[in-house]
Amino acid sequence: MPPSPAVVNYVSTLHATYLRCIKPYVRAQTVALEIGPGRGAWTRTLLAAREVWALDALSAEHNQTFEFLGHPQNLRYFQVTDFECAMLPENYFDYVFSYGCLCHVSFHGITEYARHLFPKLKSGANGFWLVADYDKYNHCAAHLDDYSVWRNLTPPKPKYQPLWWFLRGCERFMNRPKLKAPDVDDTPAPARWYHAGTQRTCQMLRETGFQIVDEDVGTCHRDPIIHFVKP
Repeated sequence: MPPSPAVVNYVSTLHATYLRCIKPYVRAQTVALEIGPGRGAWTRTLLAAREVWALDALSAEHNQTFEFLGHPQNLRYFQVTDFECAMLPENYFDYVFSYGCLCHVSFHGITEYARHLFPKLKSGANGFWLVADYDKYNHCAAHLDDYSVWRNLTPPKPKYQPLWWFLRGCERFMNRPKLKAPDVDDTPAPARWYHAGTQRTCQMLRETGFQIVDEDVGTCHRDPIIHFVKP
């Protein structure tokens, strides 16, 4: 008898994001831009493109990005200290991606990025940005029973209760989300997680000139990923 689909039909949120946001858009002739590559985990998924340009607040030497990726010839990496994107050519990029970076940038900084990137993108270019949204985060934290894989690994049957309690105990050692209080200012701080908000960021992108394809692609339970396009 073949295995039940319920046993094997689980996809990680990261892989779902790759399937939804990267695979359909990055081709051999794509010129891609990544904001905040870090060491290069997501950058690796972009290397099928003809060119990949990356902007990060830390140097490639600090992040060891080229060593991690095997020194790809089609990657150009720039350390930046502002949001002006002065090193990027205009009307050049087909695609822009950012995951786990802009959530640490103030809303003013995100707005400046959008404004300066607009002329750098070709007409029809697709963008995917993950931003912080306290409302979505708090909904996830408040409904952890629905979202936690640890709490849903066992069937709801009495004989599985010991395992359920064991997994519940293991969960205490994980980085569990906790409710966040309202964001009150944009004061910089190490690892600061700013509340940009889905609706506010989408409105800002519209005012900059972009069209919103999807306010949240829905592949991450905790954070929104906005899909936008340059007309």
